[in-house]
Amino acid sequence: MSRSMNTTKGVVALFNASDDTIEMVNGLLKDLGDGQSLIWCHFADLKKGIVNFEKYMEKHNPELVIFDISPPYDENWTFFKTMREHRIMKGRGSVLTTTNKLRLDEIIGEDSKALEIVGLKEDLDLIHAAIGRETTIAAAARQFG
Repeated sequence: MSRSMNTTKGVVALFNASDDTIEMVNGLLKDLGDGQSLIWCHFADLKKGIVNFEKYMEKHNPELVIFDISPPYDENWTFFKTMREHRIMKGRGSVLTTTNKLRLDEIIGEDSKALEIVGLKEDLDLIHAAIGRETTIAAAARQFG
């Protein structure tokens, strides 16, 4: 069984471009008191190779990853797909967010299934629901996968 199949319960990774989003998600996890903690890395640092995705995932071993896609959408979508399809993601939940879902969908030519996050209270509710859903799905995949 690979290391990714034994994730660290309660660890949520966030890969994004905005410090505001980091603060928002970190505050959400603390306020909920579900025992989840946030680790984060700027998406651009992963893309530029400043941070090695595989090593980062092995070190922190999150059970869920939130990928926040920002412009340029075409490049970042391609990089996101590479990360999401990496073997180290097996058995981990993932949530995709963006600030402009309509534009992202237009550029990639399909429904990205992203949550549109613009800093509203309702956004926090969406993120919380998605974390719960994807964590449950990933746990079942680890158990039966």
